[in-house]
Amino acid sequence: PDYLARQGVPEGPDDLLRHNCLLLRYPRSPEYFWVLETPAGPRKLEVAGRFDADDSDVLISWALAGRGIANIPRFLIAGDLASGALVEVLREAAPKPSIFGCLYPHRRLQDPKIRRFVDFMTDRCRGAILG
Repeated sequence: PDYLARQGVPEGPDDLLRHNCLLLRYPRSPEYFWVLETPAGPRKLEVAGRFDADDSDVLISWALAGRGIANIPRFLIAGDLASGALVEVLREAAPKPSIFGCLYPHRRLQDPKIRRFVDFMTDRCRGAILG
C-alpha cells in the first residue's frame, strides 16, 4: 500500500504501463505481459518494472515491502488481502484466470493414491479460490 500512496492507484489498465510492475519471469521467456479481463474483452499489456523473479513468494515479499504492483493469484495472497497488508487494484479489469492441469496415467495403470491426490488438490484449490 505505501507504493500506491507514493505513485497513485491505477485507474485503468493503461495506468499500469506507468507503474513499477513486479514481474514473474518464466524460463526462456523474453517478454513480460499481463492479460486482463476488461469490459471490452481480454487485453494484453506489455508491462515493465525494475524487479523480476521466477518465484511468486519473492514477488509477494516485494509487494509487501511496497516495491510495486504484482499480478499474483488470489489464493496465494488471500490472507494479505484480508489483513489489508496488500490491496487489490483494477477490480474491473482482473487478471485472466490461470488454468491448472494434471497429467496422470490412464485408469488401468493408475495407482489409487494418485487419484486421491488429484481429487484432494482439486478440492483444495477450488476452496482457496472461492474462499
